Amino acid sequence: MTSTVDTRTPDATAASGSRRHGGVPTTLARRWPTGIGVAAVAASLTALAPLPDQVHAWISAWCVLLAAVIYLAWGTARGDLSDRRLLTAQTAAVLGFGAVAMAAVAVDPAAARYVLAAGWLAHAAWDVAHHRLGRVVPRWYAETCLAADLMIATALLTVGLV
Repeated sequence: MTSTVDTRTPDATAASGSRRHGGVPTTLARRWPTGIGVAAVAASLTALAPLPDQVHAWISAWCVLLAAVIYLAWGTARGDLSDRRLLTAQTAAVLGFGAVAMAAVAVDPAAARYVLAAGWLAHAAWDVAHHRLGRVVPRWYAETCLAADLMIATALLTVGLV
């Protein structure tokens, strides 16, 4: 009867068995798209802060529509929208987010913040769907957009128009 001794190093054992997480630095390195989204929103909030609420509403409204148009354009450029179902979904999204934008600019800024927050939260869900699907836009872009959308919606619901 012979016994075997595991002569692999602890790192080799960990790599072959259970996955080890590298801690905070590794997690942050993998979540770089989130960092870009956070930085972009922070810069945008700083730039928009001195503007009147009505201007905030208009900018946020058209940006939520632009976010949907970017997905449509990127999906077209990548060739992913040759699938009729994806093209229909992207077109419907542009129309839906366009309706959100129009509703937001049609109401007073106090109500617009809630319309826009709902639109940004809906776009965050759209980002999750695209991240999971791995089509239309690159996964890193969907993650970046998700982080930005959630921050914008949070700002709208907590401090007002952005």
